[in-house]
Amino acid sequence: MENGFIILFGLSMLYLAATSRFIAHIRLLIVQGVLLFLICACHFTGHNLLNIAFLTIETLVVKSIIIPIFLYKVLKKTKANRDVAANIPHFYCLVIASLILLAGFLIPNYFNDASTMKMISPFYFGVSLATIIISLWLITIKHKIISNVIEFIVMENGIFLLSLSVAKEMPVLVNMGVLLDVFIAIYILGLFVNEINKEFNDLEVSHLSDLKDYEE
Repeated sequence: MENGFIILFGLSMLYLAATSRFIAHIRLLIVQGVLLFLICACHFTGHNLLNIAFLTIETLVVKSIIIPIFLYKVLKKTKANRDVAANIPHFYCLVIASLILLAGFLIPNYFNDASTMKMISPFYFGVSLATIIISLWLITIKHKIISNVIEFIVMENGIFLLSLSVAKEMPVLVNMGVLLDVFIAIYILGLFVNEINKEFNDLEVSHLSDLKDYEE
């Protein structure tokens, strides 16, 4: 069951690469948050209440509710709909993302040593690494700022999954630090997107080169 949820999480990255609609990307964040909760619920059964409470808040409340609602409000203010100006057509994005994800699925085959298996969960590691790579790659080819914000959050989801691959216990302090960084980054990026939208007619990344300090 746990591996099934991880596979679904990895396949969600193909949907991210294949679609250009921002509202679909936000819904994908909700799905990934729920999947992360289910993965952790399977992985950390029998742990203390602190871990379970933090797990629920970080995945279901923050990743599946708070962040998507915030992004949806930004989307309504900016009136952005989709990112159709990527450097690579979405079909080729899907093909490349599929190859990266396939490599992530094949990584566990190279971790057959018993001592290694005790220290790291290869399946977690492979899918999370593929998620991070796909997110970084999509950031480089997309032109809309809000696309980059969403892919940044997806990359953080991959980092969260990666943290599960290297420990048998929930790294509460590490994840609290990551969560705080995400909150600050999303808040700043939301304000940033709104200000850019006031100055320009769209949210093309290329407009960032036109920004400069104000001189009286």
